Amino acid sequence: MGLPVFYLFPGFNLVTFLTGFVNFYALYIAISISLNLEFGYAGVPNFGKVLFIAGGASVTGSITGRLAAYVLNINTHGDFITFNFRIIGQINPLLPSVPWFTLGLLLLGVVIGAAIGALFGFLASYPAIRLREDYLGMLLLGVAQFYQVVLRTYTPLTGGAQNILVPDPYYYFISLGSGYRDLAAAVVMSIFAVLVFVYAERVARSPLGRTLKAVRESEDAARSLGKDDVKIRRNVLIVASAIAGIAGALFTFYVSSVEYDTWTRFAWTFWPFLIVIIGGIGNNYGVALGAFFFAMVYKSLAQIQPYIQPYIFFDANWLQDLLFAALLVVILLLRPEGILKEKSAPTLSKSKLSTIITSGGEPVLEHVGGSQTDSRLARLKRFISRTSSRSHRSSNEDSANV
Repeated sequence: MGLPVFYLFPGFNLVTFLTGFVNFYALYIAISISLNLEFGYAGVPNFGKVLFIAGGASVTGSITGRLAAYVLNINTHGDFITFNFRIIGQINPLLPSVPWFTLGLLLLGVVIGAAIGALFGFLASYPAIRLREDYLGMLLLGVAQFYQVVLRTYTPLTGGAQNILVPDPYYYFISLGSGYRDLAAAVVMSIFAVLVFVYAERVARSPLGRTLKAVRESEDAARSLGKDDVKIRRNVLIVASAIAGIAGALFTFYVSSVEYDTWTRFAWTFWPFLIVIIGGIGNNYGVALGAFFFAMVYKSLAQIQPYIQPYIFFDANWLQDLLFAALLVVILLLRPEGILKEKSAPTLSKSKLSTIITSGGEPVLEHVGGSQTDSRLARLKRFISRTSSRSHRSSNEDSANV
């Protein structure tokens, strides 16, 4: 027994499509929001985004496979890479019998991905963060390309061109029937994506979010107000890189392998930038909407490519790339602010501001805050009252002059 089957047309199972879509969407919304923290809020053009995703994925795959072989007493013959397919083939059937170890392996992969992503972000920040935006972007792009060469040539890490398999923490769900493994992975990916979105929104609505925007708009002005712009941008790069590393680790567990040619700049740098630009730079809801639009179009085109090939003069495999490149140009020309443009984040909630404006007495403080914020709220209320009074007097004087 597998998941229900519902064919809209021959070869298109809606249930399979939706589980694959959720995995793809959750992965890219997390990566794109981490890029939005860097580029949209702090103004860091991270053209080397693939570095941090691939770093988390490759190191996670390399360590968890070796650790699982050691704990489960699998003979590696002293060479994990050469005998990788045989070793993983022995590890996976054992994982359902040790569920706590399997869960721990998944969580360990998340921790490793975050640590490697943060470490790479920290190392990249020192030479890069003091550069201007254009040179910063070029340096990060070059570092990312260097790591791709390492993945392809350094065999002890992930087998180089040979590639390696990694333990499958979702292996148990295969026994439940077709589709359950992808569904389990979709649940994990969705939880991760929701946590990333909530975190990014809390940052955006906090004083830190406003500081990031100030640094983005003018480093000199932020520095004159006592803000350490270098430290702020470095910390943003570290946190966003940690999120990207976790995304890479979860993707590696989902596909159960590490392949050097998976980590292309086009898929893991250009697409996240495309999503951020389409959705709206500096707007997390816009990025979520842009990721949904991108994932839906991408997955839908993958389903209909065989049917439209006779009607186009080029290989249908290039249709997605050409379409999204053209879409990017159109968006930049017609709506450069994206689907949802950036909005200012209020320092107080709308309900508190409304209460302050509509109330004319001190009891307002009982509804909007405790003793620590009373004085600030009172000053704000008096300022609004004075401004309203001056505006009213000015209107009366203008009427009298007329």
